[in-house]
Amino acid sequence: MRIHIVVNPMAGRGRALRRVTDLEHALAAGGASVTVHRTTGPGDAATHVARLGPGDFDRLVVVGGDGTLHEAVNGKDRLPWPVALVPLGTANLVARDAVVPLGADVTPHARTILEGVPWEVDLLQTDRGRALAVVGAGLDAIVVRAVADARRGGVGGYGRWIVPIARTFFGYRPARLRVVVDGRVVTGGAVIVQNTHCYGGLFTLSRDARMDDGVLDVVVLGEASRRDHFRMLVRAYAHRLHLDHGVTVLRGTHVEVTSDRPVDVQADGDPAGHTPLSAHVLPRALTLLRPPAR
Repeated sequence: MRIHIVVNPMAGRGRALRRVTDLEHALAAGGASVTVHRTTGPGDAATHVARLGPGDFDRLVVVGGDGTLHEAVNGKDRLPWPVALVPLGTANLVARDAVVPLGADVTPHARTILEGVPWEVDLLQTDRGRALAVVGAGLDAIVVRAVADARRGGVGGYGRWIVPIARTFFGYRPARLRVVVDGRVVTGGAVIVQNTHCYGGLFTLSRDARMDDGVLDVVVLGEASRRDHFRMLVRAYAHRLHLDHGVTVLRGTHVEVTSDRPVDVQADGDPAGHTPLSAHVLPRALTLLRPPAR
């Protein structure tokens, strides 16, 4: 079997390259031939994947976080190879939904690459590219931009989120968003369009969100005070956000978001411009590899 690895050297606080070396040895022991591409900066994963041919290898492996996977998926209209994940990001939303181990041992990852179960999942097609996990407009996107600014030139991790999140939270002034989901209209101060069940690595917004159900879960937070948003955050951590009176959850295949002024947008945890935002579901547009049964 021919395996091609795309690795973000900065992922995992600099541990990614060592992880790839261990993975190469494990895959070679399983009879695979392995090639490796080390990304050189933002956008490089997409550029590299765009140059690859369908018959160049049998499996694509992404070593990094949701952002590296996001870039790889945007390299082609549709990836022709099954994709395996070795998660080394902060949130690892897609890996969590795929039940991929988050530990340092490469043995289960090598087994998934060689023997994994194909899982066809949906993608989010937006007016600015594809996403796998989530796109959002409003508070979460402003936090994403603040975190991106804080970690520029350095490593990530939850520890680096604390100060920018606090500053954003206390300085936040919500805009008025108009959200249309398959013709149904709601208004609010923030919106999160989910494909993955997990959000932020720690929270649950819509309990019904799944990557393989052919629909998007759209969570709209009402125009609320900071105290209201703190309450919503606590409930999301407790997996009870659906009970909050300030939250509306809709399901559909097409979403349009407009606002009374430009509002930040994020896609898979990276800044993605400003509103307006348009997104629709691409059913079964990517094949991931899940761990095989023991």
